[in-house]
Amino acid sequence: MRTTATIRPMAIIICLATVLLGFSPHAKAQAQRDSGGMRSSDLLALQVYAVGGAFFPFGASGTVSGLDATDPTNLATSSQSGGTSSVLPIVGARVHVPMLWYMRDVDRVGFSVFFETGLQTSFGAQSFLQTFQNTSPNAMDFGTNTVSGYFQVPLLAGVTVPVGDRAGFLFDLYGGITIDSWSLTVQGAEANAPGQQGFFQSNRMITADPTIGLGLRAPFAEIADGFPLILGVNAELQFRPGTSVSAFSNNFPVTYTGAVGPQANLAIMARIGIAFGGR
Repeated sequence: MRTTATIRPMAIIICLATVLLGFSPHAKAQAQRDSGGMRSSDLLALQVYAVGGAFFPFGASGTVSGLDATDPTNLATSSQSGGTSSVLPIVGARVHVPMLWYMRDVDRVGFSVFFETGLQTSFGAQSFLQTFQNTSPNAMDFGTNTVSGYFQVPLLAGVTVPVGDRAGFLFDLYGGITIDSWSLTVQGAEANAPGQQGFFQSNRMITADPTIGLGLRAPFAEIADGFPLILGVNAELQFRPGTSVSAFSNNFPVTYTGAVGPQANLAIMARIGIAFGGR
């Protein structure tokens, strides 16, 4: 499997984390009121974020097979494997809700347990493409086996640990599932068909993908009293199952089946948000 992008995911994580570190002095000057860093009331407040970044498919592989029953006594089968993946944009919004917390003292949070959900999308962009031809010698077919991503709803729980004596940064470690809407489509045409009529079938999937992630957040500024602005970066690894879809020829006794195997998808996102209603 080979992605078409040349940007390395780890380089993106390092770059975004460096940007956060670069904002640290400014954050301490403007948002670290009390003892510095985020106040306990801000850390434990409801937080709403806009998120955006890139979606990297890993390990995607596809197979297309043709089952030709022109001679019922001697079924002909043929299959082809391969395909390439593409990096997709991803944008959306998240709601971060602290649920439980431990106070190191009256003004400082030792850690907090949170729940996070939201909605993110890749606008139906294609993340995987496999081309094929001549899986049926009678039909002389040609076409594509593709995967497209639509929307995702993360359902995540994790732990936030303030980093540093003045909680200038917040480290998040979490896991859960991502409700994932995506599709597998096999389509093509047949060179030997009268009028070259095509074949098409799409399988729209909604799966619960196990997800693990980590992130780093930091206060950046304050847009109004009690409304701190927070920047962050997250990396999430999602595990998507495989599936298959079959299309039937309108001209020949041939069935075309496209399949993709299980794969991992990495989402790297920057976020900007506001804390509401400090506790």
